[in-house]
Amino acid sequence: MMAKPARPLPAAAALAVLAGILVAVGGAPAAAAPEPAGASVSAATGAVRPEGPLSPSTSRAADRAALADRLDQVREKVAAAQPAAPGGPAAPDAKVGVEPTNLPGAIGTQALLIRRNEANDRATAVSSTLAEPAAANEGNTVFYTGNTYASSSLDNGVNWADVALPAGPADAPNACCDQDVVRAHPRDRFFSILLYTNAALTNGVIRIFVRDAVNAAPLCTYLIDPGGAADNVLPDYPHLALTSGFLYLSSSNLTNGSTWTAAQIRRFDLAQMSACMTATTNTFTHTGTVGQRILTPVEGAANLTTMYFAAIESTSSMRAFTWPESSTTITNVVRTIQTSTFNNPDCRGGTGDFDFIERTTSFSAAGFRMRGAVHGANVTWFWNASAGGGVTQGHVRAASFRRSDMVLLSEPHIFNADHCFGYPTVSGNVFGDLGITIAAGGRAGGGGSAAQGFVGVDDTPADAIHFGTVILTASGTHNRADGRYGDYFTVRTNARCTNAWVATNYAMLNGNTTSAHVNARYVEFGSTLDSACF
Repeated sequence: MMAKPARPLPAAAALAVLAGILVAVGGAPAAAAPEPAGASVSAATGAVRPEGPLSPSTSRAADRAALADRLDQVREKVAAAQPAAPGGPAAPDAKVGVEPTNLPGAIGTQALLIRRNEANDRATAVSSTLAEPAAANEGNTVFYTGNTYASSSLDNGVNWADVALPAGPADAPNACCDQDVVRAHPRDRFFSILLYTNAALTNGVIRIFVRDAVNAAPLCTYLIDPGGAADNVLPDYPHLALTSGFLYLSSSNLTNGSTWTAAQIRRFDLAQMSACMTATTNTFTHTGTVGQRILTPVEGAANLTTMYFAAIESTSSMRAFTWPESSTTITNVVRTIQTSTFNNPDCRGGTGDFDFIERTTSFSAAGFRMRGAVHGANVTWFWNASAGGGVTQGHVRAASFRRSDMVLLSEPHIFNADHCFGYPTVSGNVFGDLGITIAAGGRAGGGGSAAQGFVGVDDTPADAIHFGTVILTASGTHNRADGRYGDYFTVRTNARCTNAWVATNYAMLNGNTTSAHVNARYVEFGSTLDSACF
């Protein structure tokens, strides 16, 4: 594919620019000789039926926020108890410096257009300060969730309305948190999830909501209960993704809410679930040998017939999984990559000089912050890492592979000498472009800015992965005093133009203690080359 020509950055897009560049670390592609792969694993086959009528919830947003805080403490405790990532031989680091900073309005390699950047006032009213915003759109409508609320918009995010959250089943009655949403465009359906728990956080279920309109009651719901009648599994950190024929749901299973036992990915027949029928399911369970690992299915695969996910195997290797729609067998390979350092980086900044990458889940090899995307013929993963490999700040490591044989092509790390990057979420399109939403701020030694939300594009797929200057979308002044930051953002293809994206991110603005300080954003963005499309 020919590289797309660079275009001037429109003034409307130059909202603000953090002093930083996202730099592709190049070097020759890794040797094609495969390393030892794990055994292929077959997924268990089952079925799930739609639920009956739901009961309204009597919980308040404050109750859900308190439950989410307790769950986060459980998550941190489990993650902190895991063994450190083993070491091993590593690929050599390429020696690439940080490019000069693009000033506001300057022409970069990429030309990024932000069409919309709207605040969600429901987040300000009822959110947890661990925001976890997620969104998907159709036409002018948007379904948007946070840790403790769901909302809808009929005018591209200008105005928002609350969406009621029903009560859970008897064994997990409390609506908690960890919401996510995707839209299957060909099926005209939104799918969203909500984690429910019991009071002791020793058992939980995930409810899947199926909608054809953001402001209407769900067409149906499905209840996913990994513990079954034993009522002893908390399916933590769930996420959704799509391929052409399946909906995917991941979870990190904690027995009795205290011991990690497995990562699971379930896939559901998309046509059956869209029609509110009994849906065929396949469940892949992974335990591995290196401690807790989070498996999150990639973005950008909604038009494909294969799903991918990955996990850090050691400080210098990763395991990539491939799951074709036509098979219940999942294959995997292990590839050597450049060394990542998984310890606590110093990313202090904002009012009070607090750290936003302080907790174990933010920097461990478990993969809570690992996200991947299919883009053209390749699939690329990004994850948080500490200073190392010639990089002096907390930053984002990456590895890009050819999908056909999982040959390592490049390692386009995201870093800057003056501040930290973290919490990357990416999605791709059929042209091979990438869209990213990411947090940046803080610095080693303290005195940096607060963590803030940014977006960027790489619209030159024939060249090395490189996002150019990222644009500020969620301004902030504070980090939380306890070193915690909302677990994730989302970026999905834009239903009006699948070359472009809709994203979420957030920051803490003018304080760090209440939902009034949550600056949660809904952003529509893409390349100026596609400006007529969205």
